[in-house]
Amino acid sequence: MKMTTRFTLINIIIVTMAIAITSCFTFVSINKELKRQAGKTQGSILKSFWELLGAKGSDVYIANGKLMAGSYVVNGNNELPDKIHEIFGGTATIFMGDTRVATNVLKPDGSRAIDTKLVGPAHDAVIKEGKSYRGEAMILGEPYFTAYDPIKNKKGETIGVLYVGVKKSDYFAAYNHLQAIVIIMTVVIAVIFSLLMGFLARKYLFPIIENISCITDKIHSHAGTIASTMDQQSDLAAQLSSSVVEISSTMEEFSSTASQIAQHSHGVVERATKTLEDSKNGAAEVENLTFKINDLSDNVQANLSEIVELGRKSKEINKVMEIINNIANQTKLIAFNAALEAASAGEAGKRFGVVAVEIRRLADSVVESTREIEGKITEILDSVNRLVMSSEKSFELIKEGQEYASHTVLMLIESVDGVEETTDAARQISLSTQQQQIASSQVVLALKEIEQGVCSSNNSMQQASVVTSGLASLSEELRSVVISLKLGDSKGFSVTRENS
Repeated sequence: MKMTTRFTLINIIIVTMAIAITSCFTFVSINKELKRQAGKTQGSILKSFWELLGAKGSDVYIANGKLMAGSYVVNGNNELPDKIHEIFGGTATIFMGDTRVATNVLKPDGSRAIDTKLVGPAHDAVIKEGKSYRGEAMILGEPYFTAYDPIKNKKGETIGVLYVGVKKSDYFAAYNHLQAIVIIMTVVIAVIFSLLMGFLARKYLFPIIENISCITDKIHSHAGTIASTMDQQSDLAAQLSSSVVEISSTMEEFSSTASQIAQHSHGVVERATKTLEDSKNGAAEVENLTFKINDLSDNVQANLSEIVELGRKSKEINKVMEIINNIANQTKLIAFNAALEAASAGEAGKRFGVVAVEIRRLADSVVESTREIEGKITEILDSVNRLVMSSEKSFELIKEGQEYASHTVLMLIESVDGVEETTDAARQISLSTQQQQIASSQVVLALKEIEQGVCSSNNSMQQASVVTSGLASLSEELRSVVISLKLGDSKGFSVTRENS
């Protein structure tokens, strides 16, 4: 084999292998790191999902065929999965048993995958064994990076599953695109380099060797520059790692403060709720008092009507007594006339005279009794009049009490509305502080992951520095080979000129 052909093949193999080895090393490191980050990220997101569910109610149970968190109905309520997607992206699901009851996972037709089943290794680990599951899983025929936790009731029984995940294709989209581009570029460069080296080696070997010598010098120089740059980047990465550690410490303090604020705001919500209940109870008691005052007013008004009716009847009795007095007076007159007639009748009228005297005496007694009755009736009428006046005064006071009670009820209703608005505002503040706590916790986790990523990047840069140093050594050896080839071809070229 000619030296030029061998030289060309050696250069093609070296360049292709260097590109391939560097690319493979880089892609293996990136792939490994992406998978590790995917697992940690899904675990962190699942913790946030637990906190959102816990905020709805710490007691999780099944009632009437529905999964409940306190008084919060999970079935058909996609609020929490959509909140996870809004904050972190990806998919989230709440299972009742092994059936999806709240999810943002979509079927091919675009509808939510409600009532679909959990299958595969995750089902066996979570449903059958009651353990958490982390790793890849097939969901509706597509691979996902996933995290599953069992949902257990107070008895420790697994009644459902909490899930978060992201499509593997989405997570690796940029990686796959970069990998495809690098592979295509490697193939294109190898092909172009092969054709170029073959063409130039046949026609312009010596000038090309000169160019290659220059190129190897530049490669050697650039390799040194790259090594220096890698050292600088390593130093910058160390500084960045230190800064991230300080930021992480500050965010942890902020997260602790946010947690305390969330606890205090929860206490405010409880006090506001208690105040609202007391206000409602007070309003109810005042309203009951108003009803009783109204009943008392009705009773007083009824009694007043009866008293007035009693006075009217007493006056009627006076009229009857006047009639009785008239009758008694007439009876006395008749008795007097009868006595006169009896006296004029002599012995025969004595008995009739006795009767007339008794009748007159009875009439006198009736007149005296009616006078006493009239006196009593007069006293009763006076009492009735005083009682009417007192009842009217009491009725006026009761009416004022009714007005004050009604006004108090209105004020209490307005107060209840205000307390209710305050309670709602306190709940919103509590929810906001809880979300702030969750967000700050996620920031802390993200900073720790950045810190780990910076450390990993630093290690990768150190490894790349080692590779660059090796590349510099290889370029130095290549330059030596080129120099030897250059000298050999120069001699061959001179001999050919002389023979011609």
